Amino acid sequence: MAQATGDRKVNRGSTVRFNHVFTRENPGKIDDFYTMDRKKQLGEGSYGQVTHGVNKATGASRAVKSIDLSKIPNSQRFEDEVNIQCSLDHPHIVKLYETFKDAKRIYLVMELCTGGELFDRIVDLAESHADGHAFDENGAATYMGQILGAMQYLHTNEFVHRDIKPENFLLANKNLDAPIKVIDFGLARKFKSGDPLMKTKAGTPYYVAPQVLGGAYTEKCDVWSCGVIAYILLCGYPPFYGDLDEDILRRVKAGKFNFPSPDWDTISTAAKEFIKISLTFEEAKRPSAADLLAHEWLTKKISQPSGGYVGKDLGAKLKVFRGVSKLKKAALTLIAQQLKDDDIEELKKTFTLLDANKDGTLSAKEIADGMAKHKVQIPADLDEVIRQLDTDGSGNIDYTEFVAATITQKQYSKKEVLWAAFRTFDLDGDGSITKSELSQVLKNASETLVESMVVEHDTDGDGTISFEEFVKMMSI
Repeated sequence: MAQATGDRKVNRGSTVRFNHVFTRENPGKIDDFYTMDRKKQLGEGSYGQVTHGVNKATGASRAVKSIDLSKIPNSQRFEDEVNIQCSLDHPHIVKLYETFKDAKRIYLVMELCTGGELFDRIVDLAESHADGHAFDENGAATYMGQILGAMQYLHTNEFVHRDIKPENFLLANKNLDAPIKVIDFGLARKFKSGDPLMKTKAGTPYYVAPQVLGGAYTEKCDVWSCGVIAYILLCGYPPFYGDLDEDILRRVKAGKFNFPSPDWDTISTAAKEFIKISLTFEEAKRPSAADLLAHEWLTKKISQPSGGYVGKDLGAKLKVFRGVSKLKKAALTLIAQQLKDDDIEELKKTFTLLDANKDGTLSAKEIADGMAKHKVQIPADLDEVIRQLDTDGSGNIDYTEFVAATITQKQYSKKEVLWAAFRTFDLDGDGSITKSELSQVLKNASETLVESMVVEHDTDGDGTISFEEFVKMMSI
């Protein structure tokens, strides 16, 4: 049995590399592809509304955000928002599948979350409990783990959200333990260590960090907002309050808050300490999202997914994925992005169990340690196996990469699933995938790689891949 690898990331090596951003702007009309229930709105904002849509080819339910082009104040800013969301791959960040555009509107086809906003869940629970508390400590810690995992992922990938609040988290379903998804990247932007401090005064009064109000801040503005949310999850009201925005902001600028009795008498010292350090006034001393994920309150209180397990065949599955064709790897990665959470619930639970630091990605050490902990045989060549899984070359195994490597043929071989994947590659909709189309979809894939993908599966020698050839490839 191989020894667990060290803390290093997966080494780069000679393997298949392609971009995982499969979101596409479709040339056709959205009504040709989706049945829209425009009478039943899922939500409404200043720029448009969200309705329920069903993909005519696959039957998949989606949330479709319709945005009036005339109401977009800054088209470049909006394009940046879409590009940011397209590039994100995390189990607690809502997925953007595709976009459409007509003369009046742009349509964002997104993952459907049916449980409503976290804000409404907090209000409902606080009103239903005699003590006014929203969540118990296990529930609050579990959600904070999901939120901070998403924040660590964003910050590691040099993004800052800048509008973290309960209204910007959706519950995946109506279950009491429903996972949450981060939404609304309208204020998000690229930011990395060493960049000039951000100056734009963005955010929402209850949750905004004092440095944002001062016009000089870093990604730790998100951490402050997370501290405010943790406070609210436990007691049902914010630490900085007031009848008017100016009253709230005055308290935020002072940075002083307390834990009033009797509401906080039964809350643990560890929970209060977690909130105190999250709301550290001096930004340089405020912990990172990664630091908070390691805090004892989270590590002891987070509820593990019920029924989750690491299967004895995990090593075998990973090795099988290493051996599949290059194009099939790309197709499985695309399919993994588009499958509903309900369809891959067990895989998600396995991923969560392996993801020791809750950042939404897997290191070589986490995979090896998890397999060892669950007494799963570790392949002798695990480092090489993992390197082959890292198809975008990020250095870690992203959520989609793990799902792509572990989904079963039964899960991905349904005709409607294969057709949806094929249609993503077939950009002009003529029934065949060309080298040019593959290059456009896979973006950073080399010309040699694209050439080999087509040649390997072009059985009739016409220089393209038909749907029949695609289906045959996926059955091998």
